[in-house]
Amino acid sequence: MDGLCVARGLQENVLNDGIIRAQASVLPRVLLAALDISLFYTVFHYLPPFLTENLRLYLQMKPSNSQQRTDEDETEISEDLLLSFREVPSGDHSLTPQELCIFDDMATALVIDSVLDFQTHKMHPRRRYVRQDERHIVMDIMRQFRESNNFAQALLQFFSLRSVKDFIHRLTLQKQAALRDHIVRFLNVFSSKAGFTIDFCSRYAAEQNMGAKLVATRFWQRGDKIERLCGVISELNDEEEEQILRPGLNDFSVMYSMRKKCAQLWLGPGAYINHDCRPSCRFVPNGHTAYIQILRELKPGDEITCFYGEDFFGEGNEKCECITCERRGKGVFASREENSDNASGSSIEIDDPNTSSQQKYGLRETESRLYRSGVTM
Repeated sequence: MDGLCVARGLQENVLNDGIIRAQASVLPRVLLAALDISLFYTVFHYLPPFLTENLRLYLQMKPSNSQQRTDEDETEISEDLLLSFREVPSGDHSLTPQELCIFDDMATALVIDSVLDFQTHKMHPRRRYVRQDERHIVMDIMRQFRESNNFAQALLQFFSLRSVKDFIHRLTLQKQAALRDHIVRFLNVFSSKAGFTIDFCSRYAAEQNMGAKLVATRFWQRGDKIERLCGVISELNDEEEEQILRPGLNDFSVMYSMRKKCAQLWLGPGAYINHDCRPSCRFVPNGHTAYIQILRELKPGDEITCFYGEDFFGEGNEKCECITCERRGKGVFASREENSDNASGSSIEIDDPNTSSQQKYGLRETESRLYRSGVTM
C-alpha cells in the first residue's frame, strides 16, 4: 500500500465522520504504530492541514529514544555512578533535612545494624528500611566487607537489593550519588584504615541500655584528625523542626547554632559519639560536615567521646551516666533520686568545652531539658 492510498482511505473513512476532529489527536499514535517511518512521512504529505498540524504537535512533544533512555536511567543507578565514589567522600552535599534523615536511616540499617544485630538510633524508628527476606543478605554483605574492605563490591551488592532499589527508584542521579556517599561514610566505620570502629554499649538508660559507641583501633595523638569519621550537617527551619523532630524519640543529634540562631541536624557516623565529662575529642564544623579532632592521647579500645554541655543532663549534669562521672562518684552515681529531667539519647559536642568565653554552638535542648546549654568553638 502506498502513501497516497493510505491518505485517501483516511479521508474517505474518517473525514465524513462528524467526530474526526475530536479523535484527531489519536491519529498520530495510530499512524506511527501502523506504518514504518518512510511510509509515515509519505502519508504525512497527503493528509489535510488539521491532521498534519496534530501530527507536528505530537512529534514535537514525543520524546526521542535518547530522552526516554535518560528518563529510565534516572530510576536505576548505573554501575559507573556507583563506582565513581571516593573512600573519603566530599563534605559538600545538597540534602534537605528530611533527605538526610532517611538517607541516614537507610545507611545505618544496611551497615551498622547488620553488624551489631539490633536497630540503632533512627530518625524514623518505626519505618523498616530492609526487607525481612533480605536481612541475612545484608549481614553477609557486611561480613564480606569487614574481611575484604572492598567498597565497590559492597556498594554493588547493596544497590542490587530490592530494598534499596525500591528506596531509590524516584531519586535523581544526584540524590542516588548522595546516598552512595553516605553509605560509604558508614562503611568506613569498618575499614581497616579508619583507626576506629563501633561496638555495643549498654551504659545509657536513655537508650534502654541498648546503644552503640565508637572506640579507637589504633594509637591517636592530641591534635590528630580522624579523617574517616565525620558528622553530616543540615540546617532546620522552624517548620522542619516541627515536622521532623519528636522530643525523646529522634532528637538525639540536634545542635543549636547560637551564631546562626537555628537548629542543625547532625547525623552520619559522628552521631554515635557518646558524651563524657572528660572528652577524648571534639567536633569541628567544616561547612556541611564536621571533622573530629583528638583532645588527648588514645590507645586501642579507648572510647571516642565528646562533651555535650555543662547542663545537658540536668543542672550540673546531675543525671549524667558517663564513665568519668561513675569514676568520680558524680552525676547519676552521686544520687539515685528520680527527677523529671530525663535525658535523651546520644548526641554530639562540636568543640573544646574548656574555652567557654565565646559561645557559638550548643546542643539543642528539647522540651524535656531545662534550657539550651552552650558549647564553645
